[in-house]
Amino acid sequence: MRNGSLFNLVSRISKFRHKASTYKTWKKRRYAAPSPHDIKQACVLRNGIPDATWVETGTYLGDTTALLASVACKVYSLEPDLSLYAAAVRRFRNEPRVQILNGTSEALFPELLPKLRGNICYWLDGHFSGEGTHRGPLDTPVLVELDCVAKALSHTERSVVLIDDIRLFNGKTHSYGAYPTLDYLVDWARAAALSWHIEHDIFAARTP
Repeated sequence: MRNGSLFNLVSRISKFRHKASTYKTWKKRRYAAPSPHDIKQACVLRNGIPDATWVETGTYLGDTTALLASVACKVYSLEPDLSLYAAAVRRFRNEPRVQILNGTSEALFPELLPKLRGNICYWLDGHFSGEGTHRGPLDTPVLVELDCVAKALSHTERSVVLIDDIRLFNGKTHSYGAYPTLDYLVDWARAAALSWHIEHDIFAARTP
């Protein structure tokens, strides 16, 4: 067996073991949130609109960005951390459907969202989450993001808004910042005439 083939085999075995361990831990937690990463990814794809434009907050390592690029006509991914931004630019330098933007959502949304047309999907996951992630003036900018999204709904066709980590939306201040309540999200969706549901720790709202 060639070295390359052996390396690929070892890599696949390692990933399988990691996935098995993750699911075992999830079972021990009685399938409580948060769900394993691949479960969340499947949820994101299932709730998205085929061949839509995606707006992602928090590129981080770019794994979700790559997933979205596989189904989107265009992906705008916002990453305020300079080192993570540079790494993402390198990773997607040959992917024309992906545009990595350096900045916070509260700074970039007011300029970006009014330009979007057609079917738009939002993956809102750009928040401070510990060492190695950006910490700006707002640990959790979701209130600003939702205000911008609501204003953009009038000039787009269909829209889907997906918000991660709904277990944290209880109005309390966590180690990663202050989150609004679930009631706030429900009221926001109703005011925007969006239907909503919760699936695998993700709040999903969409135009009818």
